[in-house]
Amino acid sequence: MKNDLRAMIGTKIGSLSYADFTSRDSGHYVSWLTNDVDQIYSQSFAALFSGVECLTTAAFSLGALVLLSRWIGLSAIALLAVISVLPQFANRPLQKANAKRSQALETATEAYKDVVMGGAVFFLSNLRDRIRERIRTASETAEQVCFRYQRTNTTVQIGIQTVSMLGQVLLLFVTLLAAVFGAADASALLSVGNLAGSFFNGAGSLVQCFLTVKASVPLWEKFERDDTQKEPSKGELETIPEIRLENVSFRYREQPVLEHQNCTFQAGGKYAVMGESGSGKTTLTKIILGLLPGYRGKVLYGGREQRDLRTDSLYEHIAYVDQEVYLFQDTLRFNVALGEPYRDEEILAVLRKCRLEAYLHTLPDGLDTVIQENGKNLSGGQRQRIALARSLIRQVQYIILDEGTSALDERNAVEIERDLVEDPNLGVILVTHNLRDAIREKLTEVYSLG
Repeated sequence: MKNDLRAMIGTKIGSLSYADFTSRDSGHYVSWLTNDVDQIYSQSFAALFSGVECLTTAAFSLGALVLLSRWIGLSAIALLAVISVLPQFANRPLQKANAKRSQALETATEAYKDVVMGGAVFFLSNLRDRIRERIRTASETAEQVCFRYQRTNTTVQIGIQTVSMLGQVLLLFVTLLAAVFGAADASALLSVGNLAGSFFNGAGSLVQCFLTVKASVPLWEKFERDDTQKEPSKGELETIPEIRLENVSFRYREQPVLEHQNCTFQAGGKYAVMGESGSGKTTLTKIILGLLPGYRGKVLYGGREQRDLRTDSLYEHIAYVDQEVYLFQDTLRFNVALGEPYRDEEILAVLRKCRLEAYLHTLPDGLDTVIQENGKNLSGGQRQRIALARSLIRQVQYIILDEGTSALDERNAVEIERDLVEDPNLGVILVTHNLRDAIREKLTEVYSLG
């Protein structure tokens, strides 16, 4: 069940738009897959199974009470109806408290991840105590919210148990009246005492299970898949003969970044986009990739406007290599192929093209050597070359390198860039502030921003 829950959450994450996905910290999603899965399991499935057991106990006890006297049985049913009203009053506070607890745990998980990922900063600043302080502060905030949820839940439980005890006393009183008026045998008092305890304890626990399951509704709602992000009514691209930006402008809030920019990138052409930091190079790249839909002007792919296309169809034809590379804690094979069934020969070919063949020969398990967390056992240049191989193996029409060779030494950087611009079938867009002369002369056009 937990495996299926995590798969469902994975589907939810995969259905998010890129903007929605990147708007949250990664600790947020880690909390979904850990804290929320545990809560859903305990509050939904475990509570459901417990509820079935309680229902069985209450049903058999009620059957026995009816056999003793129909008046006693009817009284038990009437008292059960009173108990069942309680969820109407307690349901909303429990759901609200549970939603707050889930949010608090997400925030705490983000904080814990932040401290661990940035731990080296504290070590090298001789401030190790800050690690404990930040973890304790995050934990204190989360546990206060969790305590308030437990307090609300315990208050509800006490209320249900109190009503259950009153129900047992009232049922004994009804049995006594039934015995006095001859509707039941006097010896029934002894049996009713035991049966009433079983019935009301089972019924009270059943109500509590029902409330627990209802309280988990906000957690389930978080993971409903958003199919609107799939843009089913928009078109797809079979090929991109050219990418053209016409009079494109973009602002971050009120700050203009691009103003009336015009660029054309032909399939197979070689281009550079140059500019100093803050000139809009990365913004232009994100617009081409469909990540900033709030632009003004036109962004055309073979004459088709970006707004009329499914943006995910762009990624079948365009690959992007950022200077900030992320590597998975998995094999070298996975980090290049991303789980796609490429043959070893194809993987080895792109590794050679990215000057990684010598590095591959040093690995104990070759392609199946596991790379440590985010490639921390690799140099910056090795990480960038693996990211480049990840893009090249897809055989896309265009590749965008946003300072994608900045961590490489001069010789390797020039050789890799020369291989890219000499590939007649690949459209290359180099986004850089440092264009090498050996590459400049091979380019179709250079666009300067700012």
